[in-house]
Amino acid sequence: MKIKAILFDLDGVLIDSPDSIWKAHNLAAKKLGYPTCKREDIYRLIGMKWDDLIAVLIPDADIELFKKTVNDISRRIYKKVNLLGDAKNVLKKLKKMGFKIGLVSGSNKSYSLEQLTRLKVDLKIFDVRVNAEDTIKHKPDPDPLLLALKKLKVKPEQAVYVGDSLLDFRAAKSAGINFIGALSGVTMIEEFLSNNVIYVVKDIGELPNHFKKGRLVFVRKSITAIVKYDGKILLMKRSDKVATYPNQWSFVHGRIENGEAPEKRAEIEIKEETGLDVKLLKKFKEINFYDEKLGIEWHILPILFEAKSYKVRLNWENTDYLWVNPKDAKKYNKYFLKFKKILEVN
Repeated sequence: MKIKAILFDLDGVLIDSPDSIWKAHNLAAKKLGYPTCKREDIYRLIGMKWDDLIAVLIPDADIELFKKTVNDISRRIYKKVNLLGDAKNVLKKLKKMGFKIGLVSGSNKSYSLEQLTRLKVDLKIFDVRVNAEDTIKHKPDPDPLLLALKKLKVKPEQAVYVGDSLLDFRAAKSAGINFIGALSGVTMIEEFLSNNVIYVVKDIGELPNHFKKGRLVFVRKSITAIVKYDGKILLMKRSDKVATYPNQWSFVHGRIENGEAPEKRAEIEIKEETGLDVKLLKKFKEINFYDEKLGIEWHILPILFEAKSYKVRLNWENTDYLWVNPKDAKKYNKYFLKFKKILEVN
């Protein structure tokens, strides 16, 4: 389905404010005699309504006094906050591509307006703006996102939310909205990937490259390890905890990282998912196909291995396994037809 709207978080996505938020909060805490916090303590909460964030960090705080103190301090600190990923030009480009643009942030309207105005972002670029005051419930609850979609008259599956935290991801998932994790804020790529976030960008400057004719397109390079033993091949049923193709029969798969040898990645994945010791037999020509539902263009390198044993030890990624005759693989998943020639020969 085509994407009609792209929604953005503010802090860590459009502006590089998380570090300034941490500094301002700690200076206010010191001034009022409250305990300070580590950077990671506040980072995991950014995206929540400000009152809720304060209540979590400092349960005994006078919230209104604390907010006033932070505001007094932050005027000096926030002058150093800048835009991320060529934000102004990216927003204009996405708008020109035909997308509706929305801002959905847990920050207060006054703060949001002040930062965007100071950084000379044209507020008319946004077709909708949702801030903390606009809903009773806040991220990770989906209400702020659903309100934005309602105002835009766009269905959840027709929208993308770009955020920098797992709170953003959980809100998007609850709302049924596609999520893109930005590494420009508070979350490392390992955290996103371990929580099954499918799409990740360095910053929003990469976004225009991931939309073609209104559709999401993320290129994913991966290995497919086909493991054989005594003339049969190994199929595994993916668990419902994996990000892509849950509860489907598959081979061993793994993402190829930059500069990584594919066969080495394949051996690592086989060991993690099956516990098998294997011998490399052959690498095959790359297979490419586009999954329109996921918005992923797969570049898959098939590699054939011989197992030294048939005894499989599954990890959390799979719930079951079978050793089957290669010609019977298509009975379990039509996906295996893409490897028909490989399976016929081997």
